[in-house]
Amino acid sequence: MKPLRVPADPAAAVKDHLAAAVPALPPGIDPTFGVTLPGDWTPTSAPRVVVFDDTGPTVWPIATRPLLRITVWASGRTRARQIAGLCMGVLLAQQVPGVASIRDPSSILDARDSHNDGVMASFTVRVTARTHAL
Repeated sequence: MKPLRVPADPAAAVKDHLAAAVPALPPGIDPTFGVTLPGDWTPTSAPRVVVFDDTGPTVWPIATRPLLRITVWASGRTRARQIAGLCMGVLLAQQVPGVASIRDPSSILDARDSHNDGVMASFTVRVTARTHAL
């Protein structure tokens, strides 16, 4: 019988790392972090950084290689892009515990969320996360 292995959760690892690293950067940023956007978020709320796992290939049983999408909701384009840029810089400059590598960033894309009227700034990165033995 083959050893049982399970995929890691790189979105949670990236979210935790960003939550620890980004607030320590320029003061006054103060976003919140999660893997979902609360249903009651509005542009008057604190900016929100959400890490989504958009899936990807696997090198089974060794690793998964998902595309992570980091989206910032804020009250304005400048603030959303500033926070997204900080997140991108952190991810590409620092080792994230639980993630083997982070590479291939996209450019930052901004848009308006028609559900809550917030401004979004998003980018993607390709990550490699090793599987775990049970």
